[in-house]
Amino acid sequence: MADPEDLVIIIIVGGGQIALSTAQELCGLPGHHVVVLWRRDPDLARAVEGAGAVFVAAARPDSSEGLERAGVRRAITILALSPDDQLNLHAALLARDANPRIRIVLRQFNRTLAQKLEQNLANCSVLSLAWHSAATYAAAAIDPACFRGLQFPQPEGPLTGFAARIAEDCSVGECTVAQAERVLAARIVAVDDVIDPARDAVLPDGAELIIYGEITRLEDSASRRPIPRRRAALATRLRLRGRRSRRRLTRLNPILARLAVATLAFLLVGAAYFHSVFGGSWLDAVYFVITTMTTTGYGDLTPDRGDPVEVVAAMVLMLAGITLTGLFIAFGASLLTRVHWVKLQGLRPVYRRGHIVVCGGGSIGTSVIDLLFGIGKRLVVIEQDPDTSLVERAREQRFDLLTGDASRDSTLDLCHLDAAHSLIALTNVDTLNLEIALGARARNPTMPIVLRIAEASFAQSIARHFEFDTTYSAAALAAPALVGLSRHSGSRGRVSFGRREFEIAELGIEDRAQALPAGAVSIATSRGSDFEIAHDVDYRTLGADDRALVLIPLAPFREDEGTLVAAKEPAANLD
Repeated sequence: MADPEDLVIIIIVGGGQIALSTAQELCGLPGHHVVVLWRRDPDLARAVEGAGAVFVAAARPDSSEGLERAGVRRAITILALSPDDQLNLHAALLARDANPRIRIVLRQFNRTLAQKLEQNLANCSVLSLAWHSAATYAAAAIDPACFRGLQFPQPEGPLTGFAARIAEDCSVGECTVAQAERVLAARIVAVDDVIDPARDAVLPDGAELIIYGEITRLEDSASRRPIPRRRAALATRLRLRGRRSRRRLTRLNPILARLAVATLAFLLVGAAYFHSVFGGSWLDAVYFVITTMTTTGYGDLTPDRGDPVEVVAAMVLMLAGITLTGLFIAFGASLLTRVHWVKLQGLRPVYRRGHIVVCGGGSIGTSVIDLLFGIGKRLVVIEQDPDTSLVERAREQRFDLLTGDASRDSTLDLCHLDAAHSLIALTNVDTLNLEIALGARARNPTMPIVLRIAEASFAQSIARHFEFDTTYSAAALAAPALVGLSRHSGSRGRVSFGRREFEIAELGIEDRAQALPAGAVSIATSRGSDFEIAHDVDYRTLGADDRALVLIPLAPFREDEGTLVAAKEPAANLD
């Protein structure tokens, strides 16, 4: 058993799923002593201890007393991951007071504040979970074969991603790797289980490729309509159309329908009676009934004042006309008011084609909207309670905003899902996202659907049982990035393929003194505003604003404590 004095102490402040997921990730690394500091919670304590970490309860996690009990003076990193931005910052600053050398990793919802904190607080990295996970949700909505998205470089770089392809399907079978990269405009990172294949290697038709590039380029080689695992039978489609037709019929107000029937009955009965009274044409009789019921009364045709029956019949027509006309006006005004209100709320049919439907306009949904709108995608956004900023953005950027419940059939029917490119369910309720996804699948079985599910194991179960392959947990996406940030500022998360795991690292000129670990794979560079795929990056040629994206194998870190410790120390200088 390791000497406690030799263990690397890392403190996590937080009690949610992201804190637990990060603790589980860190406990998988050898030589680490992970402490979770949060308010007293027996269920959380059991989960933390089950992951191999230590739980420390404190009435106030952002207090010097709680941090002292967690071992802040010996800790190398504090990860403040609670949902409260102020609590996170306060805890981090108190930790820095107690231990000036401690590394700080913060969770912040405010992305602008996050950038300013990184610029002004030494040895600090800040992560916005919404923005970090939004890249994957947006990339998967555009290309369902994309399993990890990110902006490179941060914070304003293009949306990029890792995607799977079959060589024959994207017309690069029997090409060399170099030729295929030119055709796909992407970096081929792996061929089957071979990582970073030789550029002159020939690709078999059935080879599975892992490629990386800009999403706008990857979309060109993506399958437009992936073949669904479950095809809707013709009878199912007909039933759906029948239900939609019945819903359209039932939208007619029943009171208005009864008024229309009553008016028609009075008209027909009155016309028949006065046709026999006047002994003239049917047109005269109908003319008299209408002028009487509408109280127009030109006086050219009148009942016989000496016949009480004719006078009473005319009076009944007058009273019926006044009553029915008043009711029609009242219900007509109500209907127009309702139509106006619905228009203001955005509940209207959408007639777009090739659009992406985003269900949920919260922090993640707003980030996804930014990314998709930034690359020119047509959007339809459904949010039950949109804030004023979202409404203003919909007006300025001219995307359709529907104010309603996306799980309701009537709302989904407005979205023209038959012609939609894809749908993303991003509400804060997992079961609601699943309900939205199932409703959307019933309307368009071939449409790609991306799901946000908070808990990672639940996300995997949904993907397995309901065959929603693009189901992601924001916590599971962020936890590996937070683990990487606990060691160095360039970590962008983790990606797995070819039966291996890699850390995604964004490096710049400040990292030129660090030698890349064995097996590291350079995949892209950003020089100024130019993004390009790369194979061998010479860090000595990087400018002050240039960045490089590298994949670092994680197996050595999981197997050998010394390798991880060595990674914290400056390596041989490249100069």
